[in-house]
Amino acid sequence: MIWLGGGSIKNNRTIFTLIGGICALSLAMGISRFGFTPIIPLMQRDIGVTEWNIAVMASANYLGYLIGAFISRKQWVRKHLRSWLGGGIVTSIMLLIAMPLTLNDLPWSLLRLLSGFLSAILFVVASSITLGEGRSDWAGYLYSGVGIGIAFTGIFVPIFDNAGGWTAAWQGLAMGGSIFGIVAWYTLAEASHVVAGKSEQIQTQDTFRRDYVWYVLLISYGLEGIGYIITATFIVQIIKSMPELSHIANQSWILIGLAAAPSTYLWAQFANKTSIKVSLLLAYGMQALGILLPVVIPSQVSILAGGVLFGGTFMGITSLTITLASRVKPKAQLQAIGELTTVYALGQIIGPIAAAYLQRYFNIAAPSLFAVVVLLLALLVLTTLSIKEHSFANKNSIT
Repeated sequence: MIWLGGGSIKNNRTIFTLIGGICALSLAMGISRFGFTPIIPLMQRDIGVTEWNIAVMASANYLGYLIGAFISRKQWVRKHLRSWLGGGIVTSIMLLIAMPLTLNDLPWSLLRLLSGFLSAILFVVASSITLGEGRSDWAGYLYSGVGIGIAFTGIFVPIFDNAGGWTAAWQGLAMGGSIFGIVAWYTLAEASHVVAGKSEQIQTQDTFRRDYVWYVLLISYGLEGIGYIITATFIVQIIKSMPELSHIANQSWILIGLAAAPSTYLWAQFANKTSIKVSLLLAYGMQALGILLPVVIPSQVSILAGGVLFGGTFMGITSLTITLASRVKPKAQLQAIGELTTVYALGQIIGPIAAAYLQRYFNIAAPSLFAVVVLLLALLVLTTLSIKEHSFANKNSIT
């Protein structure tokens, strides 16, 4: 049987579980987390939000994501997946509604902090429920939800903006997020009981062990968190700051989402034909190229091409890494996903801090060049992976 992205879907219940996972990630990541990206320029235009305000809100979101990722590893989260799923969906939507109800920096930062926290919780919980019971081969389908959510924000934020500016944009995202959330709840709630029960039984029998392969995954994925976050958060704002290219800012964000949506499936298929290691190495290289292109050749073509390369790789890297982690740690899947998400979140805090320093003391291109160097370092770390370092029950190899 194909082990990555090609598994057969046997019945309606499993199809609904997969759809629910996709919708949960569309809300948690594409809308609740990354919906902020295309709204940043609207808040600058309508209410004069400053660069400092944006940086504080972004940092608060990253910190919340880090806290959520760390908490998601705890046993009491594994025991109550249903409660975290329902509470996370409802609260995420309420946080979207609350953003335009204030003009104060502190409430905004708290809202973004909580939003980041719940994004990480929902990411880990939805992944665990959907990929539970040996369904790691669904990762290629599941993580398309992030790209779908990003594409939703890119398409609809300009429409909501025309209806009522930045306020309508947040309210519109809350409305769209509600639809995704309702579908996620009705399709995942029942499955969460089964996964939580099995997770608890397995956890008592198995201790989470960290070997060389695991540390390679942690280091490379943490570096990915540093490298990708600069582009993921500020791409629309950066393009809008270029008068000759500002008209394609929203299009570039839509393109990133549209490229991300099928990317996880396509990378899964590519991994089937080659290997997961080769796929990860290629994905890191392509992402670095996508970030570098607009810096070296600032033009409409390079920005759009860079958007496709970036959107087509960042969720592919997540999908491939988590699939490999699920194979490496089949009896501690939720903890494995939680630990990977934690180092990823830590990278997302380090990235903007380094970017701000480089931009201040060097130039606007320095953060992107820094991101490229970090991604190439992650690529070098991954080259050390070898089949000799871990044996799989599955016949497919890392290398």
